[in-house]
Amino acid sequence: MTAVTTDGKRFCRSEAQCLSREVIIGFADDVHGHDLSPRSKRLGRVGVSKVSTAITTPGRQNASSPSRLPGHRMWFAVAGAVLVLASLLPPLDLLARHYVYAESIQFCVFAMVGPVLIVLGAPWRFLRLSRAENAGETSLAASAEGPIDRLAVQRKQQASFLRAAVFMLAFMAVSLAWRIPQVMNALARQPALVLPEMVTLLATGIGLWLELIDSPPLTPRLPHPQRAAVAALTMWFTWTAAYAFGFANHAIMNAYNGAGRALSLIADQEFTAGLVWLVTGLCFVPVVILMMRAWLTHSEDPDEEFQRVDRDEANRVAVKGWGGRRPPTRRASST
Repeated sequence: MTAVTTDGKRFCRSEAQCLSREVIIGFADDVHGHDLSPRSKRLGRVGVSKVSTAITTPGRQNASSPSRLPGHRMWFAVAGAVLVLASLLPPLDLLARHYVYAESIQFCVFAMVGPVLIVLGAPWRFLRLSRAENAGETSLAASAEGPIDRLAVQRKQQASFLRAAVFMLAFMAVSLAWRIPQVMNALARQPALVLPEMVTLLATGIGLWLELIDSPPLTPRLPHPQRAAVAALTMWFTWTAAYAFGFANHAIMNAYNGAGRALSLIADQEFTAGLVWLVTGLCFVPVVILMMRAWLTHSEDPDEEFQRVDRDEANRVAVKGWGGRRPPTRRASST
């Protein structure tokens, strides 16, 4: 703690306390337009940079101070890539031509499991798309950085619900297109169509998940309630589309009704509906719960809190040694 002498001045018991005190003083003096010494100006700039990295745009509670990416995070991206590759190879690729549930496993990996693991793994530096060492290291000199760094700078400048809505609608449209019975029949007859299915679902899925979870240096710019709403709407839409399989009392995909099947086509469709429901819930329900929990726990806006502290500092009565603004003195009347 800071001690006070008899003359009203404050001193610190340790060098660390004095340094943090000077940082606060330098930042406060710089805000109020006072002349600073070279040391105070340097400390003031440090204070500004530290505070600016800890705050986000209004309504955002998801950003924190820069921290190096943990090494184990990359394994999420590796797992996602392995699952995507396994979905394209036998035996799953062969089963997907005869069973609806096997084709639905491919769909779930391409649309949900693969994208969420890749976004969690944040493999952008490994892919040479980013140069940022830390989660918050995105310089305004974006031309010297990778494309992901430039994208991160652009996203930090504004929070756009419209952008998230576009990705959500694009994901819904693409996923619905690949679940139409005629398209699924074509997948059974033309195995090469699995490649455009993989590309389109991965692209829209990654774009959607970048709006929901952190993938340094990219961070979601939406408030927690809006992210929860986007995740919930996408989940409900996918569940609704799966109803067509679960409640159909006749075979919808005739191309899968071949000889030698160990599972009837109607039972295959019902199993498919349950599988899509399970995977969708495992991917989106945790996001909805965590976003709502974060919103209810940290309801204060960090920008508003910082501005309030700044206003309090401006109105604070000056104390010797703390560099606050002195209150206006009342001049004696000439009468």
